[in-house]
Amino acid sequence: MLALSQFTELKELATGVLASTALVVAVVGFAAQRTLANVIAGIQIAVSQPIRIGDRLTFDECEGRVTDITLSYTYLDPGDGSSVVIPNQLLTEGVVHNHSTEDTVA
Repeated sequence: MLALSQFTELKELATGVLASTALVVAVVGFAAQRTLANVIAGIQIAVSQPIRIGDRLTFDECEGRVTDITLSYTYLDPGDGSSVVIPNQLLTEGVVHNHSTEDTVA
């Protein structure tokens, strides 16, 4: 578009396309903000590994065993046959009590 803006006949068209593209990118960016935050939090969980599959943890009012960790969500099994789905962004921002840690020295 920048190359097209060098031609005087196409300058208005190129300017309009660039402006509308910037607007579309801004709208998509705001719409995908939570999704991207969950994915980034999932990467952070994968790298730092504060929780692992099989750990028993408490988060907010939910308690259960971790059955799966994806880039966007962590799944807990509270033991009653149901499944609790927690967005990873909430896990990284909140306080998680992991009952399965091996270090018991305070």
